[in-house]
Amino acid sequence: MMSDLRRATGADLDAITALERRCFGTMDGVFNRRQLRALLANPNAYWLIKTDGHAMACWFTAGNGRARWARLYSLAVDPHLRGQGWGGRLLAAGEDWMQRQKLAICRAEVKTDNHGARRLYVAHGYRETGTLPDYYGKGLDGMRLVKRLEENARCAPRKLGPSRQENSFGLG
Repeated sequence: MMSDLRRATGADLDAITALERRCFGTMDGVFNRRQLRALLANPNAYWLIKTDGHAMACWFTAGNGRARWARLYSLAVDPHLRGQGWGGRLLAAGEDWMQRQKLAICRAEVKTDNHGARRLYVAHGYRETGTLPDYYGKGLDGMRLVKRLEENARCAPRKLGPSRQENSFGLG
């Protein structure tokens, strides 16, 4: 239920750091504590966390001067909660935020061998649009994902801006 999700704050740093470590290995692009603290303080970030700290997601508003979009920066569900719908709940709540922000496009990346996450994203309307060689390190490819939010699509540009503009937060 959505009431089990709330906005994350700086006070959630320990819980988010621990969750990142449980969900992502060092080769998966796990954020360190300093990076997470900066992400939590960033005014362009929208964080959600399960009230018990066992699931979270972070989106950013991003832009290139011509258009604005959302970027799903992180989504983590504790291994013992996987398969219970928490990833989908987080994606739905993030989509509600994107609608309020009038953002028509959401972009994300995922490791190509993370088949569970890839299935989750596709089931929630994300399209896989290309492979990102060595995105997560040597031999660790990523998959680029894009979702167009139908209600806001009338305002969105047809062409997506250059991806190198997306990571303007100095954390990638």
